[in-house]
Amino acid sequence: MARKTVVRSGKKYWTVSGVCAELGIFKNTLYNWERKGKIPKAYRDPMSGWRLYFQKDLEKIKQISGR
Repeated sequence: MARKTVVRSGKKYWTVSGVCAELGIFKNTLYNWERKGKIPKAYRDPMSGWRLYFQKDLEKIKQISGR
């Protein structure tokens, strides 16, 4: 089971898998939206290399996607 959220420096971030599960979309859809500039770019964690989203980004993505 993929992680939905992680905590770094006391802040909660959403993983790509978590955002996709929350919205009911595929990873490719999320990547396409980001590439086309429809949603905020993910923060790249320098230690793990993971793409992470802030809670405010998730809310914005929900609003933009209508989900």
